[in-house]
Parts: sequence; C-alpha cells; structure tokens
Amino acid sequence: MAKIYLLTVFLFFKTFAQKIEFEPTVKVSYDASLNLGERNQHFQKFVLIGNSQDYYFAAAQNYLNDTGQYKAKANVDTQTVSDYFQERSIRKNGMTSIFFKYGDGKIRYNENVSLRWVLYGETKIINGVKCQMAATNKFGRRWIAYFSKEYPQSLGPYKFNGLPGLIFELYDTKEDYHFTLTKVEKYDRDFEFNLNEFKNYSKDKYLKAKFNMECTLSAFTGLEIGAEEIKYYESLLEKRKKMENNPIELKPFE
Repeated sequence: MAKIYLLTVFLFFKTFAQKIEFEPTVKVSYDASLNLGERNQHFQKFVLIGNSQDYYFAAAQNYLNDTGQYKAKANVDTQTVSDYFQERSIRKNGMTSIFFKYGDGKIRYNENVSLRWVLYGETKIINGVKCQMAATNKFGRRWIAYFSKEYPQSLGPYKFNGLPGLIFELYDTKEDYHFTLTKVEKYDRDFEFNLNEFKNYSKDKYLKAKFNMECTLSAFTGLEIGAEEIKYYESLLEKRKKMENNPIELKPFE
C-alpha cells in the first residue's frame, strides 16, 4: 500500500513539476535586429511579460501561440504559424528555462544565469524615457544595456536581467544582436505554461540536439528522401550552417 502511495505522489509531482505560473505586471514589446550568420540579417519583434522575479520572453507570434491568443483559421496548426526565432525563455524562482520547437521536436534545458553588471553615468533618452547605461560580459560577447528606474521591474530581453530597472535597449558591441523597446503596457492576467511536453536536457546535450534537428538530415524527418536527393538536401544544410553560424551565445558556458 505504501509503495502505491509513493508511486502516486511521484507521478503527481512529475506531471505538475514543470507547470510554470506567475503574475506579470508589465508587457514589453521589442524590435530586434539579428545578424544570424553569413548574409542573414533578420528583423524580429519580441514580447516580454513578467515582474521583477519571473518572466516569459519570446518572438511575438510565438507569444500569441503559447498564450492561446492566436486564433487560427480552421484546419491550421498554430505550430505552422510561428516566428523565425524559435527559442523562448522562462524564469521562475531564479531558474531560467530555454525551450525550443522544431517540427515535432520539443526540447529544453534549465540554467541558473549569473550576470555581473557595471553601471555607468552615461544616459540617453529612449522613447521619451531617460535611461542609464550598464555593461556586462556574457556568452562570449560584451553587452551594453540602457535601463530606466522609472520602471522598477528588473527585466530585459532573452536572459538579461538583474539591473535596477527595465532594460529599454540591449546590444552587443559587434551589433549582431540589438533589441530596442517600443512599448510598455500594464499586464494583469496570470501566466501559465506547462513545460512537460518538452524533453529536458543538460545544456550541452540540448545544443547538440538542436543542431541535429536544424542542421542534419533529421531536419527533413517525415519526407521520403531518395538516394539521389540526399546530396541536394545536404547542400541546403551546408548553406543553412553558414547562414546560422552566429548564435546569440558564442560561448554558451561562459
């Protein structure tokens, strides 16, 4: 009887352990310029919702999909209506989860992100708001941020947070990744998301799995590929590797 009880408890926590819930206070919209690789500059809109402790960050269409706000036409799978930048970020209780969809593949990893910011006296006006400069070295890049204490939420794009105010602008010194705030709104709906459907990996195994999903023949799973077509698809993959060889994290474990 005791074994049955323990099994029931185990299954309960396994089922609900990765259900993320929090109460956001703001919704922030960003425009971004992403230099993803050789002759591959991409412009993307992002959405950030959160409070100073917890947040969710994703490309704009994926945010609509994940929150059930996108109303697709009949017989249209919302997974086919998505943004180019597929990785999403969620932070809860100090732990950041990155999750990714590609076709039928769904993977994720957890990470405790530590940032050491240096604050500077330099300021500038962004969207009519006075912002202060800060900088940090992370993931093989030097990042410049401008934040405002007028918005006390310690939030920013991707994994960048920990400043005494909301980040209005963030970019690396090579100008490969540049995020600029376009709008801040109050947000008074609860946020819920279940990560259970995403297979959990260590970060290094996640990166290998993501590479295999995007840049090997497994990217064409579901297609009937004959021997004579393999070379053609391999050439497409080689082109893709060059076009996407400049990730936001040049050094993922730095």
